[in-house]
Parts: sequence; structure tokens; C-alpha cells
Amino acid sequence: MSFDLNHKLWVSTRKDIGQLIKKQNRLKKLEPPEQKAISFKIFSELYVLYVELVNKLSFIYHNTFQVQKRAVVRVLVESATQQLMRLKEELKGMELSEYVYIDKALVARKLTPRDLIIWRSPQFLYRRPLDAQNIVADNKLYMNNVEKEEKAAQDWVKVTEAVTLIQAHERARRARVYMSNIKFDKNKFLKVMQRKKINYKFTFKPDQAMSIPVKRTIFSADFLKDFESCENLRAKMEILEPSIDDDEVERQNKRRDAAARKIQSRWRGYRTRKIVKIRRRFKEELYGMKKLRKLNRPDRAANSVLEMYKKEMLKKKLDEEYVQLITDERTRILQMRTPWMMEDISDHIRHWFQDFYDKTGNFHPYPDPVKTGTILVVIDETMTPLEFQETLGKKPMTKAERQKLAEKKKAEKQKLKDKIRKQKMKDAKRRKKLKDAGIIDVAYEITSSKAIANIEETMKQFSLDWRNIDEYLNKNHDPIKDWITEEELAKIHQELRGLVDEYMRVEYELLREALAKDTKTKYKAQKVRKAKPKKEKKKKKVKDMTADRTLDSLYQELKDEGIIEDVSHKDFDEFITDFNFVADDTRDEDGLTTLGPAKGDVKMIIQESMLGMGEFDIEKPKSILLIGPLNSGKRLICNIIASELDAVFINLSPEKVFKFADRMKYFLHVVMKVAKAFQPAILYIEEAHRLFLKKVPPELKEINPGLLGPSISKAILKNIKKSDKIVLLGTSNMPWSAKGKFKKAFQKVLLIPKCDYGTSFLLWLELMTENVEDMEEYAYSALARVLQAYNSGEIAQNISQTLDVSRRMRLRNEAIDPNEFLEYFLSKNEEPTFPPDQKLMEKFDKWFGKSNKFLKLRRKFMAKKMAKDKKKK
Repeated sequence: MSFDLNHKLWVSTRKDIGQLIKKQNRLKKLEPPEQKAISFKIFSELYVLYVELVNKLSFIYHNTFQVQKRAVVRVLVESATQQLMRLKEELKGMELSEYVYIDKALVARKLTPRDLIIWRSPQFLYRRPLDAQNIVADNKLYMNNVEKEEKAAQDWVKVTEAVTLIQAHERARRARVYMSNIKFDKNKFLKVMQRKKINYKFTFKPDQAMSIPVKRTIFSADFLKDFESCENLRAKMEILEPSIDDDEVERQNKRRDAAARKIQSRWRGYRTRKIVKIRRRFKEELYGMKKLRKLNRPDRAANSVLEMYKKEMLKKKLDEEYVQLITDERTRILQMRTPWMMEDISDHIRHWFQDFYDKTGNFHPYPDPVKTGTILVVIDETMTPLEFQETLGKKPMTKAERQKLAEKKKAEKQKLKDKIRKQKMKDAKRRKKLKDAGIIDVAYEITSSKAIANIEETMKQFSLDWRNIDEYLNKNHDPIKDWITEEELAKIHQELRGLVDEYMRVEYELLREALAKDTKTKYKAQKVRKAKPKKEKKKKKVKDMTADRTLDSLYQELKDEGIIEDVSHKDFDEFITDFNFVADDTRDEDGLTTLGPAKGDVKMIIQESMLGMGEFDIEKPKSILLIGPLNSGKRLICNIIASELDAVFINLSPEKVFKFADRMKYFLHVVMKVAKAFQPAILYIEEAHRLFLKKVPPELKEINPGLLGPSISKAILKNIKKSDKIVLLGTSNMPWSAKGKFKKAFQKVLLIPKCDYGTSFLLWLELMTENVEDMEEYAYSALARVLQAYNSGEIAQNISQTLDVSRRMRLRNEAIDPNEFLEYFLSKNEEPTFPPDQKLMEKFDKWFGKSNKFLKLRRKFMAKKMAKDKKKK
């Protein structure tokens, strides 16, 4: 991206932030609105604004290279994302649902639900240390040139085999064309054109003698149709035509004109129909009714990652130059200005001695190092001469008096803390009372947000620091040297002042001793209180069972055992879904949505949950459970998450774990150690309900499915800290068969619903355009409507198997019939395939309602409402 575009976007984003801050400042003065709809409207509008702001700031941060400016943008991105997630939680609490529908706010901004998606892969991946990344990349990062060539040769073996196969088929095709041309008419239409004479050469390997000399012959024959050129065609026709009279010429001209008009009218009609068809096709693509066949480049993801790494390398280079510049500037200041700075500090302290002596006839107590020394003089926090004179006549306090004074101050502090705590409790009770009545205190929610305070403070500081700096002129991303000089001067001044204080304290004591002799009083040296070194908290040393092992060996051990699996590259676009566009219009009298989520809404929640796996400090769940019927896309989502995050995929399914039954403690220790060392990491459990089965089926007893169940909370979730980029992902198609502990093992549970019409339509549209050039206009909609209830995995399998290679080869002569897709479900398999039963989905809904906190809150709300209605009756 160009520097100019990034700069313009930054200027416009600063204006947006300023307007957003003004809006929030007005809302801070707002009285709690009595109507819940007003609060919901305020939060939804703020949420949409923050989504736009986060997307813009993310783009700017990714393309900002100037070190000092990048630090500012980073704070803004992180704070804006944190506030965005907080607003989403507020909206969820008001909706009493995991899914939020703010269509009215989107319509006002001319946006769609797709514009609310925030997923910034691969720009904000969590970076592994190079040593860890080298192990994940099969030790490719530190290879020398010879090793790289050997590795590349191994990688090219498959490509070479593919090229050889293509060449063989191409030679066979040419031979078939050659034979068919000869059989067609060799004498009339074909002629052999030999190229210029070829000089024969003897070729052989340099280090190998030829036993038999062989002539390497290059020979090629081009078979061309013999046709006459159109040049001078009219002249030839005039020679051949016999002489005719004028009437005949006129008749021929009329016939020619009529023929030309006929051709022109047909051509214009054809051209008009073609233009109309192109315009209609464009509209259909714009409305999402049709789609061109898209060719996915195999290196698209690799190129985006490569581009990201190029920018990262430039940023790393600029960071190193910035650190070197700080070091050089510090060295220069220490060499050039240290003596003068020490002299200035000494003169300032001496002047302070003299000023106090002239006014009071005595010397102010020398500030202790524990109170930062004579910096108190600079910031004017020492006693004035008048205050010092008042202390001279006082007797020094006894130990008991000092203790009493300290206790009094402590009591005052405690009293102030209690007052603040009581006020907070009072506010909390007031807000709870309002919330129970359906009233949200918007002003308090905005005022109490640390993220908003960080944004305001950062923008205020930016406007002060950068007001005299033209960012547009700095196209080379050079750091601002004056700021570095000021910062280093301040640091060096503070360091030198501590050194000067030690020398000046000696001079101070000499002056006090001389004063005591002059006034004939007893001299007593002042005690020096130094800051005590902070004691490091002794952390409990966790016994490392693999202290003698390297990370490489532990990683390879898990990989050899099949615990660490390679994941094929997939992105979220491959999980084809659509949003629920009618939920906002189906609200009841309490403003709650009554229609369940679509698959697109679930996908958005998953993407938001994964934002905390990036480089920013954003809250994320430690564990997520995906439940739904078979072939609903649960495993695909887990694969996509691992692929998008470039995460280490650790499979902890019972089929993998039962081999470690005898050494379970050691196994979990290795898993968590590898996961933390190579984060981001995904801990995956397929059909996780098997870990907590109420009754183990006979066919599963061999793998002991409940082996890992008791260790999930203590050995896995407890060891995952908030800052760790590790998440436990589980899938289940029979969650009701597990015990109650199953729900507690996962912080977030998401139910993947059946396909709705929108998702089904997009599935047929996307997957069929990958295989078929064009279809009948009715095909997509009809297929989506008839086969809507089938799961996405079943639809994908149907398309891939029905439109196999042999069927696609016959498409030009034999158009695809929608009935063929229906026949696949009815007759292609051993038994007919039917959509998930409605009773099964009701079973999922019932279990999900007991495990989701928002559905529990909604049930409580409805129960209270029914109780109130009964009292009224």
C-alpha cells in the first residue's frame, strides 16, 4: 500500500476518533434512559462505529512503519478492540442471547452484517520465537545453502513427476491430432513444412566417453491447412468475372445491399442481446444470484503471508535502527554533556543551600535517596523557608508520637477507602435495581471504561506531541531524533543526579559541621535512608519432569506418536454460510429476538472468540465446544481455526490418548509444555462427550474414552493463563450422553444449526461454480429450496460426487439435471440419506438451553414475567 493512501486514511481516522470521543462525552452526561430500546440503540450505534474504527486502525497499524507513530496506533487498536468486545458483551446482556442483531444501526450506515466481521489474518498472527518456528518448519530456517538445495530437490520430486505425466499426455494428444489430420485428407489440406536445415552435433556428458557415436536429430513437421489469402481477392474476382451490362450490375448491387442490411441487422441484434446478457449477468452477480467461476490460486495464502513477513522484516529493521539510534544518542550525550550536566546540578544544589541559609540561617534537611533525592528541589516539593522556620522551634517527636501520627494517617486513608467502597456499593446497587427494571445506565458504562480513557488520553497526547511535526514529509519512516534526545537527557539527568547527590551530601555535612562550630551547638550527622531493594517473590517451582529434554525432542515425540497433526490450509471463506436477516424483525413485545441464529452468526461468534489469539491483549475463552449433527462442519471449523492462526494442532481425542494410559501425568506435562512453547496452539478433542460418557458402549471400552476427562480442568485449563495463546476445541454430536461435568469443562458452547435457505443457496452457488461454467437460472434456487434441510457436509459430498470428472466431461452435450442431485441422496448410497430429524434438533436445543448462560437468563426473565402477569390477573 502506498504511503500517501495510508497517510490519508490516518488523517480521516483521526477525525472519526475525534467525533466518536465527542459523542461519548455527550453520552457521559446522559441520564439513564427508561426505555430499553433507547439503550440498545445507543450501544448498537456505538458498536458499529467501533467496528469501522477497529478495521481502519488495524489496516493503518499493519502499514505503519515509523516506530514512534506505530506505538501510538498500537495502543489505539488494542483499546478500540477491547471496547468493541465490551460493547458486544453489553449487547448480549440486553438481547439475552449469544447472537446480537443490530440491523437498524447497519441500515443507517448502509452496511450489512458481513461488514461487522473482524478477522485480520495473517496480519496479526502471534509470532513464535525463531527457534520454535524453526522446529515447526522442519529446521528450514537455519539451513545452509547445500541443505536448502537438498531439501528443495526433495520437494521438487512430486512436481517433476507431475510435469512428466503432463508431458506424456501432451505428446499423446499431438499424436492423435496428427493421425486424425492425415486420415481427414492428407493430399488436399495438409502439407509438410520442414524447418531450416539442422546441423548435427554429437552431445555427451563431459566426464563420460561415448561408446557409440549417436546423432541427436531435431526434426519437426507442422501440418497446416492450405487456404487462400484474402489479399488482392477483389482483383482476382474482377479478372475471372465475364463482362456484364449495367442493369445486371445494378441488380447485383441491390442484392448485395440487401444482404449487407440483413447481415448488419442480425449483427446488431446479436450484439444488443450480448450486451443485455452481460448486464443481466452483472446484476445477478451483484445481487448474489449468480457467480462467476473463481479460480483459487494455490499460492494466494502463501503470497499474503509472504507480503506480511516482508513488512514485518522492514519493521524489524526500523526497530533495530531505532534502538541503535537511542544507544548512539545516549553515548553521545554521556561523552559530550556529562561534565556540564554534573556541574549544573552541583551549582543548583549549592544555590539551594545558600538561598536557605540566607533566609533561615540554617540548612534544609537533605532529601533522602528513598524520596528520589534533590529531584524534590527541582519539582518544588521541599519545605519553604517559612515552613522550615516553624519546624526549627519544635521538639523532635518521640517514637510514640510518630507511631500515633502514622496510625492517624493510616486511619484517615482507611476511612477514605471505606467511603469510596461504600459509594461503589451504592452505585452497584442502584445499577442492579435499574437493570432489574430493564434500565441501563449508559453514562456509567461509558465512563467506567478503561479502553475509552486510553483512547482519549492517547489522542490528547498525540495532538500535543505531533502538532509541530509534518508526518507527510517523513516518507523514509525516520524516527524523530529530538524526542530521543529529550528522553535520554531526562534519563541521564536522573542517573547523574543520584551520583551528584552522593558527593553533595558530603559538602552538605561539612557546611552543617561548620555552622555548628560557629553557633557552638552539637553537630549530629543526618541519617541517610536508602531505598530497600525489592524482594522478588519466590514462585513455587513446578517440578519439570522433562528438564533434561530439548523442545525439539518433545515436539518430535508428539509428532511421531500422531498427537501433533499437520493441517491442510483452509480459511474462513471455505466455511460457506449466510446470516439471519429476518431475526431483527421478529422481536416480541419485550424486544427479544424470537428466531434462532443462522450458521453465519455462529461463524462470526467463533471469529470474535479467536481475536484474543493474536498479538493484542484481548479476552478470549479458554475452551470452546461445538455441538451439532453429523456433517454440520464442526471439524472443518477446527481445521480452519488452526490454519488461520498457523497454530500447532494437538489432537487429544481418545483414539490418540489411550496409548498413554500408563503415563498420563507425563503425557499431559509434555503436551502443555509443547503447547506453551509453540503457541499459538489448538488442543482438539473429537466427539468430546466420550470423555464423560454416562455409559461406555462395548466398542469403546478398548480405547478407554474417559481417561482424559478428570484431567481437563486441573491439568489443562488451569495451566492456560489469560495471556497464553492456547485454546481447547471440542466437537460433539451427542452431548446429552455425557455427565454434568462435561458442561463445566467448556467455557463457551456453540450449537451449529441446520442449514437455512440462505446458507443452502450459497453452498450450491459457490460449490457448483467451482465445477460448472454455467447452469440453468432456476437450478441454484430450486436445489436450495428442495434440499435445504440437509447439512452442509452432505451437500458438499453430493456436489463433488455427482459432478465427478466423467460427468463434467459430458456437461457440454448433456446438461446437468437437478434430479441427479436428488437421486444421489436416494439411491447412490447403500441407504437413502435424509436430513437431520426434527426431534434430534430439538434434543440439541434442549441440551444447549441448559448449558448456555444467556438462555438460562432468558428463561428466568420469562418466568418472572409470567409470575407478574399471574399477579395482575
